[in-house]
Amino acid sequence: MDELLVARVRLLDQQGRSVKAIARATGMSAGDVVGVLNGAVSGPGRGEPRCWVNAGWSRSVDLEGAPQWAGLDPGASGAEEMRGLVAVLVAADGTRSAKAQVAGFLLDVWCLGIKNALAPEPMSESRLAGHRGVYFSAFEGHAQVPADLARALVFGAAAYARGFGFEPEGEVAEEFTEAAVLLGEPAGPSPIGFGRDGKPFFVNGPYDDPERVLRTLRCAVGDDGFHFEVAFPEQPSRRRRLFGPRR
Repeated sequence: MDELLVARVRLLDQQGRSVKAIARATGMSAGDVVGVLNGAVSGPGRGEPRCWVNAGWSRSVDLEGAPQWAGLDPGASGAEEMRGLVAVLVAADGTRSAKAQVAGFLLDVWCLGIKNALAPEPMSESRLAGHRGVYFSAFEGHAQVPADLARALVFGAAAYARGFGFEPEGEVAEEFTEAAVLLGEPAGPSPIGFGRDGKPFFVNGPYDDPERVLRTLRCAVGDDGFHFEVAFPEQPSRRRRLFGPRR
């Protein structure tokens, strides 16, 4: 890639521009912008991205194939009802900027995979600390985890859902693609088990289309191949952003 273009991307990043704003200013795709920013911090001395997961995440998945991660959940013995939802936050630190690129994922580890995603945006450490508290406010808390665990959750949940015909769509798909570049590809298939009791279990939220999901599941695994619990019959017309709007 042209060195002047790379330099411009880095300069705009240092000025606090978001990935989408940099893409518009340079004529690049958002994925290429993330790649440049990731590459700018991927040289010698750069470690893995920092990752956090909500407390209680392990109660919604099967860790028989990944016992090394069983002790990394401070909410593993919590009493809160399992919902099959896992939130992952990722921050990649740069060598050319004091700000980290921060992205997020909301996962349905029982059925739908990628429920929502936030594309990378630059944040100072103080803003990241505040954002992290708000991001996980719907859960019991959160804990920092290895990047390999975050990748196994995110890409594993996506692959599990894909097997039944579910893929992120529209804006969620775009932001997932950008955020996934920041997290980095996993080394291999996820050792984590998804679904509930060996089958997909669909519990709809207010922005899902239950009839469409159940129809897709019946086509994929038949009437006896899944479980479901449906609520929220009134479907809003618009999907809310993950944990509030950007500033």
